[in-house]
Amino acid sequence: MERRRHARVFLKAYGLNQSCRVHMGGMDRIAQLIDISPGGSRLLLDDGGPVPPQGMHGVLLRGENFRLAYLVDVAYTVAWVNGSEFGASFDVDLDASVSGLQADLADLAG
Repeated sequence: MERRRHARVFLKAYGLNQSCRVHMGGMDRIAQLIDISPGGSRLLLDDGGPVPPQGMHGVLLRGENFRLAYLVDVAYTVAWVNGSEFGASFDVDLDASVSGLQADLADLAG
């Protein structure tokens, strides 16, 4: 059963370097954005640090290699964990629709 409220946008399809900085467990970490929707994101931790537990709160601080105004200081809760990947459920939906995300990512990709 699909529980997502929004369609996902896969960043790899736009050829972007999706590196971002997140704050969790009292420290800043580097992660890769795999997909994103107005309600959440799938991230891959690639800094060798510990995987966050389900239910942990964090903040997506900013993109490292791309800039979108609505992807700065976004509070989230870890919804699921699978290996080094985790699902971040945004505490408040982004101020962007799925089509808006797609258009912004296409603009960034050039």
